[in-house]
Amino acid sequence: MPTPRTARPSKALLAALLAAGVRAGAERLPEPSALLDAALAPPAVPYQGRVMVAQWYGRARTGELMTSAEEMVVHVSPPDRVRREFLAPDDSVARVSISDGDQESVLLIRSGKTVLGNALRADDKVLPAMLERETLMSNYDLSVSSGETVAGRPVWRLTLAPKVDGKSWQTLWVDAETKVVLGSKRWQPKRPFASEARFLSFEPRKVQDPELFRVDDSTAGAIQARGLAPEFLTLDQLRERTGAASRLPDSLPGGFVFESADLFMVRKSPIRHARYTDGLSVLSVFETDRPVSLPKSASIPAGREPLPGPLRASLSGKVLQWKIGARHYTMMGDVSRDLMAEIAKALP
Repeated sequence: MPTPRTARPSKALLAALLAAGVRAGAERLPEPSALLDAALAPPAVPYQGRVMVAQWYGRARTGELMTSAEEMVVHVSPPDRVRREFLAPDDSVARVSISDGDQESVLLIRSGKTVLGNALRADDKVLPAMLERETLMSNYDLSVSSGETVAGRPVWRLTLAPKVDGKSWQTLWVDAETKVVLGSKRWQPKRPFASEARFLSFEPRKVQDPELFRVDDSTAGAIQARGLAPEFLTLDQLRERTGAASRLPDSLPGGFVFESADLFMVRKSPIRHARYTDGLSVLSVFETDRPVSLPKSASIPAGREPLPGPLRASLSGKVLQWKIGARHYTMMGDVSRDLMAEIAKALP
């Protein structure tokens, strides 16, 4: 029996296979954690653009869905100077937010008033940046895909999927050239709540006028908001300031760790506020000596896990309130009802 000859591909087929290999190499995806670090780093180039911000909210039981949207023009000059011009429907500027890295101001066009305060800085946090990153990486699975564009520019799609049910998912669309985040969407599966910000136009490497970022603290009639700015205390500092043994813990179920605390007074009554994070989501717990009125918002029906008090839904997340002994607790966060019940059980 004659031995069959091995078929040889034609030159055209070889060229096609080679071209496909070159394209595959060009489409090589970046390592997810490295892309996340690049996206979260201060911008390397100045830029400006127009951004659409949208929110979806409603009632999961009835299927009722409402939306709100707002456009703004953004100017950025590295490393931390930002100007945001929020637009009215007729494209006129309704308010302007400016941060020069140290101070921040909000100009309300209609009233002519300016609110001044200190800019929020990363080094104000109690939780070290490296530990915050490790917390995020332990709570979320990261994946990267390609083939999309935002504002006409190629982007990498970075998805952060929570390892624990009941948390929000996060998607970032990162510009392949500058690593600026051109789109961001946050949502929870099977819930009518989501938020998204996306560039409609983007002009990188455009040098910005320094006058755009000047915060004038001598503006006549300016409202000084420095006294209302949050503090960033450790739990030990919070206990020292209040002279009472706070029961707020170092960590909570669901991968949340203590990030920082704040203390302020309302009608001479101390409000102890602890912030917890899983690296992406933030959970706030307020400990008070007096009851706190819940917002007038939708109540959430009973579920599988019993709750220690009434639960409400607001645009910023869920609000749960309960009392233990002489202490009152209010918890706010964008997590599911069942996860909130589990977290509440871990608090004293």
